[in-house]
Amino acid sequence: MSSEVEERIHRALDSHALERIEHGYRLVHPGGVGVSTLRLLPANDQREGQHVLAVADISAEYGAVDFPVFPPPGVQRLNSIAIHGAYRLDGGQLRQTAQYSIYSNEPDPHLVAQSILSAFGGQLPLGRSTALATLSAAILRQQREHHKMPAQWKSPLDGEWMKDAANLLQERGMAASHDLTSVWIELPLSADSPSRAVDPNAETALIRVGVSVLHPIAGTGYRASIALPLTTAPENSAEVCGRLNALEMQQTDFVPRLGAWGLHGPKDIPGYSCFIPMSEPFPDLHINLIGWCALRAAWIRDNFWAAGKGFNWEPSTV
Repeated sequence: MSSEVEERIHRALDSHALERIEHGYRLVHPGGVGVSTLRLLPANDQREGQHVLAVADISAEYGAVDFPVFPPPGVQRLNSIAIHGAYRLDGGQLRQTAQYSIYSNEPDPHLVAQSILSAFGGQLPLGRSTALATLSAAILRQQREHHKMPAQWKSPLDGEWMKDAANLLQERGMAASHDLTSVWIELPLSADSPSRAVDPNAETALIRVGVSVLHPIAGTGYRASIALPLTTAPENSAEVCGRLNALEMQQTDFVPRLGAWGLHGPKDIPGYSCFIPMSEPFPDLHINLIGWCALRAAWIRDNFWAAGKGFNWEPSTV
């Protein structure tokens, strides 16, 4: 049985010159720059009132033509500014994957379908330019000019949005704060952890969503991030990021996989970020992003984190 989201996607793509493949579509980009695929993989995952009907898998295979070679740490640094999913190496070839679980009770099928279609259409062009832009400032300017994505919103953000969001999150029992363009919360990773406002070294995940944030290539939009309580990079930090990204892609009943775990800052600290290009404000998207990140951080806490020690990998995930 096809969901309304899937039907909307099929109608939107019906008139495009795409190769039909099992469960989806394939586009070979000219000039050997790469291949894009969208597959709507059937699923039947039911638990606690949630029913996943399908998983949209959006992937890009980057061609080697005029394209740099990234070592594993470089791939994970690239993931810190990824758009539409996580980069990885597969047989030495750079690939990128995003996923979106489609539920039977989607409250906004139009938004879900548009999110999937935007990722399918923008993943390879923006992902390739983002990778190329890391080579030099001149190439960055060239790629930014090529896409001409809007650098700011035409309509200013309602100044009450962030305040209302923080109030709503506080009513839900979360430690939330805000400023004019962002809202943030803390999610404890251990039972007795205080807020970072009390102890800068508190064992919490700091979740932040910023609006009207400028991406180097993709213009303005929303950026969500998760900062774990790591002051120094763990051993094999690049492997940590790659493992978390791979584990997320193995989930069925899970929040959208539109961002990536990557290496952040001069210390290469593992963290999560998700940038969604938006040419104008979209009501409640910042609330959705906070919720998705909170569920993602709780997944880390419940499966891969040991209080007072940090990452703790089960034998099955190593």
